[in-house]
Amino acid sequence: MRRSFVRPLTVLLLFVAAAAVASAQKAAVDSLPRDPASSSLLVMPTGRALPSGTGTVGLAAPWIPYAAFSVAEGWQVSAGGVYIFEDAIGSGQAYYSYLIVKNSLFDSGGTSIAVGGALMFWGQELKRKSLGSWDRATIPAAFGVMTIGNENNTLTLGLGFAEIEGGYGIGFDGGLFGGIGLGYEARISPNWKLLTEHFSSILSSGTLHTIGVRYFSGRAAFDLGLIIVPNGAIDLPSGQRMPRVLPLLGISIHIG
Repeated sequence: MRRSFVRPLTVLLLFVAAAAVASAQKAAVDSLPRDPASSSLLVMPTGRALPSGTGTVGLAAPWIPYAAFSVAEGWQVSAGGVYIFEDAIGSGQAYYSYLIVKNSLFDSGGTSIAVGGALMFWGQELKRKSLGSWDRATIPAAFGVMTIGNENNTLTLGLGFAEIEGGYGIGFDGGLFGGIGLGYEARISPNWKLLTEHFSSILSSGTLHTIGVRYFSGRAAFDLGLIIVPNGAIDLPSGQRMPRVLPLLGISIHIG
């Protein structure tokens, strides 16, 4: 990712956040608009589940089409995926998809607790090999998450385990992976939230961080931010190394 792209996006994020704070209005808790994407932050899930019989469709971070539905009280099923027809130099087609089931165990008094399981599917064509071949992986995972707070400030704590193949080049070691996640969301105006997440491995090395803003109105929510991977360093022609920084875009439309 070129610095010339990251800097303008960072400035845009700061400008949006500052503008939202400047226009913030005092509003009673019961009159604040509902966040239709509250069952997740920018990347990680929260302890909250969608209301029974409802769902969301849209674009999950970073740019993955997805759908999520509450099939029963406290139960949520999410699935998404993307297919890349031409990857970076030396690689061809690639795909990534996932299926997540989350069960809300407790939701009362500003505290929500949920557990879940996931299956992730990844494949990449390697053109550099003489005959060409695919690297493929099916990754099982399990997680628990707790969200504590109110309409204005919320903290989410998560713990998860997965069997990762090769680390995906995003700064995590391969093999059995155990990670902890910390997420924070702050309402900076009735229709704007500031969100940030921090992930760290507990069995190997690797960290990942996100920061962004969410605007929501009616049935729609829009996320804009950055994903920062310090361990996924990029070698520059000058010989210097810089963290991998990716733009993040998410859209959620509430159904039901």
